[in-house]
This record gives sequence, C-alpha cells and structure tokens, in this order.
Amino acid sequence: MKSYTANSMQEAMVQVKSELGRDAVILHTRRFRMGGFLGFFSKEKVEVTAAVDSADLKKVVKKTPALLTEQAEDARMLPLQAELTNMHKMLEAVLTKLPDGEGQASPFLQLLLRNDVALPIANSLLKEISGTQFTAKSDAALTRHLLHERIAHYFSNIEGIQIDSASCRTVALIGPTGVGKTTTIAKIAADFTLKQGSKVALITADTYRIAAVEQLKTYADIIGVPLDIVYSAEELKQAIDRHQDKDLILVDTAGRSPGNLSHLTELQALLAVDPAIETYLVLSMTTKYQDALDIVEKFSVCTPQKLLFTKADESTNIGTLFNLIYRFPMTLSYIATGQDVPDDIELANTDKLTNLLLKE
Repeated sequence: MKSYTANSMQEAMVQVKSELGRDAVILHTRRFRMGGFLGFFSKEKVEVTAAVDSADLKKVVKKTPALLTEQAEDARMLPLQAELTNMHKMLEAVLTKLPDGEGQASPFLQLLLRNDVALPIANSLLKEISGTQFTAKSDAALTRHLLHERIAHYFSNIEGIQIDSASCRTVALIGPTGVGKTTTIAKIAADFTLKQGSKVALITADTYRIAAVEQLKTYADIIGVPLDIVYSAEELKQAIDRHQDKDLILVDTAGRSPGNLSHLTELQALLAVDPAIETYLVLSMTTKYQDALDIVEKFSVCTPQKLLFTKADESTNIGTLFNLIYRFPMTLSYIATGQDVPDDIELANTDKLTNLLLKE
C-alpha cells in the first residue's frame, strides 16, 4: 500500500497509475485543508491510499523495485481491503451514474447543481460520502440519507448573539453596500428589546448616507432605545464606554466595497478600538457565489466571527450560503427573510437549511 497527496483527485490518480500501474486498487480517499491564516485561504488537498495485488507485483517492480518489499508485507491485508473497496465502488456507482449505467450525471449531482451548489463543491461533497463505510448494498435512499448527514454537518455551526448578564455585549455589522445592514440591525434591536426585555443601545458609524442615519433614528424612536452617531474611532470608543450599563450594543457601519482596500483598512481601524466587539459579516443571499467569495476574502481583514445572510425571500436557492460555509470555517448566525421589523429575521436552523438545499 502507498498513500499519495495531491491538489486534486486527477493528480493523485496520475501518481497512482505511474507507480502502481492501472491494476492498482483504491482503498481510501480523503480531502483535507492545509495552510491559510485564521481559517481563511487554506487549500484543499486530496489523499489517496492505493495498493496493488500480489499477482501484479512483478509488473510494478519493473518500474518501482522499492515497492516489492513494502507491498509484499501488506499482501495479506489485500482481501479485506478489496472487499471494502468493492463496497465503496457500489456507493460511487449510485453517486456518479444513473441506473442504466450510461455514464450520465448523477441525479444527486444534478440536484445540488440545480440548487446553486458550485460544481467543485458538489463533486467534493459526493466524494466525501463515497468514502463512508456501510454494510448493505447502496441505493438512492441510503445515498440521500448520507448526503443529508454531510450537508447537516456543515450547517451545524450556528450561534446567535449571546447575552451575558454580567457584562455588556457589543456587536458590529459589517459588509458591502446594499445588503440591508441597517434594517437588519433594527430587527435585532427590536427582538432583544421588545421580545427578550434586554437593554439595548444603537450606534451608527454610517455617516456617509444621511438616509441611513435617519432610518436608524426612526427605528430607535419606535423601539425606544438610544442612538449615538459617531464619526471616528475615538467617538465609537466613547459611545461604547457610555453604554456599558446596557445588555447589548449594536453598531451599524457604512457599507464598503470589497475592492476598496483603503475603506476596508479604515473599517478595520474603527473596529480595533475595542477587541471585545463581535463582528458579523452581512451578505445578501442574492449575491453570486464568486462575488460573495471575493467579499468574504476581502473583509477577512476585519476578522468577522460570524456570517449573517439577508434577502432570503428574494432568492430561490441557498447554494451560495452553503458554498461559503463549506469553504470557510465560520459560524452561521441569523437569516433575514423580508423587510418587516422585527419579524423577518430568524436564527439559522440546521434541518431547515439542509432540506432547502436538497429540495427537488
């Protein structure tokens, strides 16, 4: 047996065939991430463990003599490994071909693609479950069950704002323009004030848009919470200090273009005035995946801890949401489902999201 690590399954298979020949048996595959910084920009790697039957060793040794001793020692394990491989192949047949065996795309792959899951992620997800151990002959129902479990795993890291009775929690919403940060912050403020009875204060640093300040001021008056307008990092620090008697401080920030590095640096400096600020990156569910990917990568300079999605009512699929959660190890928080304050927002739900991603 021998393990090979590569950037893709195709590269790994080239290595296997080059050293072990075309008769090599694939025993196990796995995908993992390595490198990166603070959980971002890590690269996906593939590891393939393969073996060659003892009857084929003479063929292989002509190309790689050093493998003879290593594989001869493990030859006694090959019957069990071959049985496991056959079981894996049964599941792969369900994943990659229709029952007629004509090589058409898997119905599960088609389902994921229809729901806007990116092709590389859909393929990777199906490969993950093809390595799952099972004891019965695989069928579509079992495959769907395994796929449901894997998707639910990626949707399991969910947490909203946690109020601590012993201290004040400060939460800042950041993100690009037009995603609905101001309306979302009003919904959260109304929920904690009117439904949970918490003491809340609002701070807006979005002084670039007069309409945004007026909008939040109107919401603050209706909800009955104080609103501070700040123009600098120092003023933000003073406002936070002034409201330490509150349970929750919500900070609205100006929308920033992911392509404007100076604006992102300015936002980073604003949030740096208090290391205790919990940062939520707000994204629209209607954003294209590649654009959303660029937003997450560029806003990583502000080290957001959680993702919050808006405009779920304007999107038919949640593929972009899943693509980002799959790529980045960030906590998912709230999902905004409309314009009504305070009703159209809810904490993300694992089962609900999983079922939406697998809807026919």
